[in-house]
Amino acid sequence: MRKLLLIIFVSLGLIGCSTTPPSQNEIKNVPMDRVFSYQNNDSSNIIVVRDKGIVGSACFINFFINGKESAKLETKERASFYVPSGEIILGASLEGRGLCSFNAPRRERSFILKVGDVRYFRLSIDPNGNTDIMPTTLY
Repeated sequence: MRKLLLIIFVSLGLIGCSTTPPSQNEIKNVPMDRVFSYQNNDSSNIIVVRDKGIVGSACFINFFINGKESAKLETKERASFYVPSGEIILGASLEGRGLCSFNAPRRERSFILKVGDVRYFRLSIDPNGNTDIMPTTLY
């Protein structure tokens, strides 16, 4: 019986630790002093929104475009970038001190953008502290 209760308790704890997409009215823009590149008009537009949740909430997520640091996002923040069409590699990793310096590897994913595309992406963190980048239609 103790083992069953322990399994249930741990499972419920992990479920509560995943990040989730914020609602439209919770999202705020990243301050421009934390946006570093890809701000000039180009052929495609990508918009990234960081999830809300307890995991990693004290840490910035560093966001990379083609290996270049492009922004630092806190929870429930959004940033917009203008990139050339074609293949693009988006990356994310945690940054900070203490648990934020856990140094989980940067997660990178490749996407193909067409001229004039406007694409939305979620930045999330799993219960193990690993970041991820996923396309979304939520926004």
